Amino acid sequence: MEEFLIASKIAMTKLNDLKKIFIILGNESCDLDSAVCTLVHGLFHYNSLLRENTEGIAVIPVLNVIKNQFNIKTEVIYHFEINKVPLELLTFRDEINLVELNKRQILALCLVDHHTLNDYDMPLVTSVVEVIDHRPQDSNWPWTACDINLKKVGSCATLVAQNILEKNPQLLDQQILNLLIGPILIDTCNFSELAARATPLDSEVIRKLESIFGIELTPENRNDVYTRILRAKTDIRGLSPINLLEKDLKFVNGIPIPGLPILAQEFLNLNGALEAVNSFIRARECRLTVLLGMDLNGNVMKRDCAVFSFLPNELENKITTELYKYNDGELGLSLILSTSKENWCLKLYKQANVRATRKQILPIIQNASTGWQC
Repeated sequence: MEEFLIASKIAMTKLNDLKKIFIILGNESCDLDSAVCTLVHGLFHYNSLLRENTEGIAVIPVLNVIKNQFNIKTEVIYHFEINKVPLELLTFRDEINLVELNKRQILALCLVDHHTLNDYDMPLVTSVVEVIDHRPQDSNWPWTACDINLKKVGSCATLVAQNILEKNPQLLDQQILNLLIGPILIDTCNFSELAARATPLDSEVIRKLESIFGIELTPENRNDVYTRILRAKTDIRGLSPINLLEKDLKFVNGIPIPGLPILAQEFLNLNGALEAVNSFIRARECRLTVLLGMDLNGNVMKRDCAVFSFLPNELENKITTELYKYNDGELGLSLILSTSKENWCLKLYKQANVRATRKQILPIIQNASTGWQC
């Protein structure tokens, strides 16, 4: 991995001399799954070019977050450090101008852990050559003209690992094995039956990864790996409320949807939380946000969500109505707090169905907000 990252940094100094630049781009939340897939899938392509003695083409993995915000990705930093990934060799979104590379027609873009582009990235659509994602297919983004690997599995790392297992298993040394296992365990909640996020393919792939070195992690060993990453993910010491809102952030139709490492109710009790939400929304020039909270500590998973909006706001009513009635109340929402000031309102909901993740909730918000001005 280090050799690949060094090569990518050298390529960053020679962008004008290359005939093609293959960028691996994770999603804008830059969570553990996205970050690991960006690096490991990039390594796969880099190794393929080496074996083919291809010249004039560089592979650069780009973490889809600006460099000075990487410090809030606590679980990513932890996982990279314990697996000896040199942080100084990482490349961040604000360190490379993808739009300029696209204009020069030397950009080949691979999307990992997402298959839709936001408004900011729309100019890049013509350069996308590969997509790997584990989310439900967005009908607006069929990607018929590129190589697409889209399967509903627990972790995108499962798909990246499966590809390597099938095409170049020699690439899987101990470091890469450990890197891949981490997000698979996190995204499947350590294969928890209660969470029900794991698929047979997730189970099959992690067993194959372990078997390469003649090992099979015991439930205790897997739980130790899972717990350590989870502890890093939920370690909010030194993080401000704004940091927490930006830590795992996605957008739907311009609406910011933060995934919190704690329950939304716990977040809202932090000093300055409401002021942070207010400024967070204003900075993005929108009128509302949906906070998705989760507590994975202990043996009982908990989820909740909160909708904060400026008044008047009919879109808030539309979104909450759709969340409530989704598949006859499949989310199991129950209102536990409703408060308002002269220009904003806040509604907090307990989510009884803990199996419903952000992957299921985002399409609901997308459908409810299509055609509305945030």
